[in-house]
Amino acid sequence: MALTVRQSKGVIVEYGEDGIALDPDRKVTDYPIFVTHAHADHASAFKNPDPVKHATEPTYRLLEALRYRGLNNWKPVTIGDKVKIGEIEVRPLNAGHVLGSVQYEVSTPEGTVLYTGDLSMGNSYTMEPARAVNCDLLIIETTFGAPQFKFPQRKEVALEMIRWAVMEAIPAGYVPAFRTDAIGNAQEIISIFNRMTNLPVVTAKNTTKVSDIYRQFGHKLDYVDANTPEGQELLESGRCVVIAPKGAKLSIKNLDSALASGWAAIMRNRAKAFPLSDHADFRELLSFIRRCRPKRVLTFHGGAMTKGFAEYVRKRLGIDAGPLTKRQETLMGPVSQAEMRRKACAENIVRAVRIPGFVYTEPWMVREMARRGFSKGETEAALRRLIEVGVLETTSAGVKLP
Repeated sequence: MALTVRQSKGVIVEYGEDGIALDPDRKVTDYPIFVTHAHADHASAFKNPDPVKHATEPTYRLLEALRYRGLNNWKPVTIGDKVKIGEIEVRPLNAGHVLGSVQYEVSTPEGTVLYTGDLSMGNSYTMEPARAVNCDLLIIETTFGAPQFKFPQRKEVALEMIRWAVMEAIPAGYVPAFRTDAIGNAQEIISIFNRMTNLPVVTAKNTTKVSDIYRQFGHKLDYVDANTPEGQELLESGRCVVIAPKGAKLSIKNLDSALASGWAAIMRNRAKAFPLSDHADFRELLSFIRRCRPKRVLTFHGGAMTKGFAEYVRKRLGIDAGPLTKRQETLMGPVSQAEMRRKACAENIVRAVRIPGFVYTEPWMVREMARRGFSKGETEAALRRLIEVGVLETTSAGVKLP
């Protein structure tokens, strides 16, 4: 049996007849599902009520607060747990990204895959950093996997955000507002202003709902919802800071907005953009890979700017690397088209040979597989493999089930 991975509406890991789906979309139902965190581009499987979905309790509660529908068939996992799916063992590990986020270490008799989901290596104001784990095959996100993404120290960013709000926006008669992700960055900004200033924090729309869940899981955050009388009074006074989702429409007078995002690292001409990110930057990604000591690296969640990240891994770290695609990948390299067809032919032979003890002749097998689209050579190669691994045994007249 071979350990293989591929991208197919998510990350699919297979070993023999067993398989799992990591962060798939809502259409994947063939395998048990493992979700890393509550951001929409990773948690859409929860929009399908039918398949079994594994995730941490904070992830589930965040989705519940954001009113995901059909949150059925959830199986909670906690960091350090081990979940057995046939001969596949799945262990969640801290990803350092947002509340409840995990990586998944997937172990099989052939080797280990580490799937990071989104991860952060920085000591943020709300999360502990992800830790590297030795693995054979590393599947790593590369959202900011380009050299120009070099994030400043978090404290530097925090102080610059405070300086802008306290020394520029408010004295000029404006209410400073940070536009950012409702899950993750928003709660870190609340924590920054709580720890470093006495300035009240007002939260808008989903930021409040998400922050309430953070509180439930032990995070000490002090904020007031914008739609409460206290929130309205603070906004009218102008002596507060607002934190809102990037796309939220705010009916607040004298608002001065700034972006808080990792993308601010490349926005050189925009003064009101702060490079606060809950992702690893270019240097941190390389450092993480080095410490995992994988045999191979496959990248995902990158765009046009980060498509060269695999080349950096090969040149700087001397590790075989490439993008994760729809083709099957193993610990040794991509599965060839010929090998994929041989495997498919073998699977068809196993389905065709159903009667224990009955002898199937080779000419019959060749004809039956030809009817299913396989050549004589492919059938012969598949038969040899099935005999080698003991699925079939030979007789003087042909092959049979043991």
